[in-house]
Amino acid sequence: MIKHKRLFVLLSCFFVNSAFAVEVITPQELQTSAIQINDPDVQVKTLGAVSFQIDLSAAHDDLLALKVRRSDLKLKDGRSFTAFGVHKKAGIIVIAGGDVTHVSIASVKNTQGRRDAGVLFYGANNKVISPKPEDIAVFDADFNPLSFSYTPMKSLGSLHMPVAIALDISGSMAGSLNSVVTATKAFMKILPSSARCQIFTFGSDVVQLSDNGQRYLKSCPHMIYHLNKPLIASGATALYKAIETGFNSDIPGFVTDLPNITIVVTDGINTINYGQTLESLKQTKAKTNSKLFVFWVGNYETGHLKGLADLEIVSTNSLDADLQNFFQSLGVSISGLQVLKIDGAQ
Repeated sequence: MIKHKRLFVLLSCFFVNSAFAVEVITPQELQTSAIQINDPDVQVKTLGAVSFQIDLSAAHDDLLALKVRRSDLKLKDGRSFTAFGVHKKAGIIVIAGGDVTHVSIASVKNTQGRRDAGVLFYGANNKVISPKPEDIAVFDADFNPLSFSYTPMKSLGSLHMPVAIALDISGSMAGSLNSVVTATKAFMKILPSSARCQIFTFGSDVVQLSDNGQRYLKSCPHMIYHLNKPLIASGATALYKAIETGFNSDIPGFVTDLPNITIVVTDGINTINYGQTLESLKQTKAKTNSKLFVFWVGNYETGHLKGLADLEIVSTNSLDADLQNFFQSLGVSISGLQVLKIDGAQ
């Protein structure tokens, strides 16, 4: 069971000048200490700053990561690394130097005789950055260097990321739905073409917002029109069923190795039983390679999703500002994925 730690931080809103308070709850393994930057003068391209790091990797710290941490791996020019990421299934290690403080490998996909790795790089102050190629090196699980090519800021191309958005419309959400819909639309507008969205609402049951009940994944800006019709708050809170629906939202035949992102906005704990349990949801999450990000509008109960959510945000002050900050950080992180095209041994 992953132990969670509450961290109260003061965050500056991306859209207003005033500061606001928000509670960020992250799994223990993602609460890393600051890493000393070896070369702070390196010029890197910045995609945007976020208020908290979002780990899109499907793998957590394990024996391979421990070996890398204790290793003497170097960049090609002999510099030590400042951050690294591992992908256990593919046996890929990415180390980085310069301004990079955190690396998250979201996927490794076989493509025409090579492997394409979707990687997220963070710099100082939680900036999502696109580092120089010389600040990156790639190795296999036996620490053999691998050749790769990388164009900073280039889009993900053929790699597609499923994004399921589940909005709570139970009766207690009546006073919050306008703010939730406005923030969700703004979030969907900024997502890159590599993201593919589905939208769900949930009260006493889960309803997918789609044409004639058909399931499909399309660009997120295209799906915004589903939120143009006012949402009516009523019923109980089928939170567990909504999470399971998000985990299973990927379409059979939709080829992707990127994690299935599920985003839930809710104001209360699960109040209706459709057969799901916390343990069954954990199993489904692992099976579907999913990541769960939860925004609590209110009525947060400590540990309700313990060990299931990858990140939880609890609104403690201004709902509009907190929602904007949450979605802005998610949008920048998803948009900031870079592709390393890995060939083989150097």
